[in-house]
Amino acid sequence: MRILYRGHFEPTHSTESHVSRSLELLGHEVVRAQESTVSWQDTMRFADGCDLFLWTSTWDFQQLWPHQEMTGALRWLADRMPTVAYHLDLYGRLSREWQVIDRRRGNAMFGCQWVFTPDGDSGRLWERADVNHRFLPPGVFGPECVDGMPRDEYRSDVAFVGSWQGYAHAEHAPYRAKMMDLLRGRYGDQLGLWPRVGQPAVRGQALNDLYASVKVVAGDSCLAHLPETHFYWSDRVPETVGRGGFLVHPAVEGLMESLPEGMGISYYPKNDFDGMIERIDWWLAHDDEREEARCKGQAFIRENHTYEHRMRQVLDVLATEGAWG
Repeated sequence: MRILYRGHFEPTHSTESHVSRSLELLGHEVVRAQESTVSWQDTMRFADGCDLFLWTSTWDFQQLWPHQEMTGALRWLADRMPTVAYHLDLYGRLSREWQVIDRRRGNAMFGCQWVFTPDGDSGRLWERADVNHRFLPPGVFGPECVDGMPRDEYRSDVAFVGSWQGYAHAEHAPYRAKMMDLLRGRYGDQLGLWPRVGQPAVRGQALNDLYASVKVVAGDSCLAHLPETHFYWSDRVPETVGRGGFLVHPAVEGLMESLPEGMGISYYPKNDFDGMIERIDWWLAHDDEREEARCKGQAFIRENHTYEHRMRQVLDVLATEGAWG
């Protein structure tokens, strides 16, 4: 299959880079259209001979193009092939919901014929916006699901990897700040917070090395503390476990079925910081059990939750629903 993919391919670690390379590992040809520089006229020109249009949009880049031009191009593409949006971000229950609802000013990506995101708990939002949405959990790039090498610069008993210096979404920021305060108070110098102040995010093999240097990673996902929030978790989950880390994470419905307890992950009840500390301390004190669970989890991710698996799921949905007639 020949797939026209519009997105941000310049960073090797981007979702688009990992997904496009995974599609190629599955035997498909990928035509890459860099969203920040390739016009929609050129995107339509690239469509010649393609069987599928895939779009992972970066909001800032989308502002470079007239909204009418984007929606017109999507209609033109939809007359010739299935159009699919794939994105890892949460939109429901956040202030940016309007990007889904407002078809004149919002994110044009949601005008694709199929939309796949890891938000499985915003059915009323998708229905209200008339978006043909499908729940698809996040994944990890399969070739990067390997062990790292321990490095002194990363070594600590506990670590948090992600937005710890300030969180972008006000709906979750107070919870994240409280979590950071509690972790600092409990583990002090044995807590690693990444990225360091003023440094870029840790990526690639260095991230695997970080996880190899840490005993337990404390995890979190946007809105995961809310009792009514189900079926959304960050790609930090498969990224951490797949790269060889051991994760303690809130018990999110859907995630516990997708990645069972003990498969490189241990769960505590939502909004229960005492439970979080209890689980971290237990796994810190049980090295053999933690190492066994870590190895099982990494293998489980490789076998079930890579972007190759996710793209097979997307193509299976399209085939089942008659996307190609």
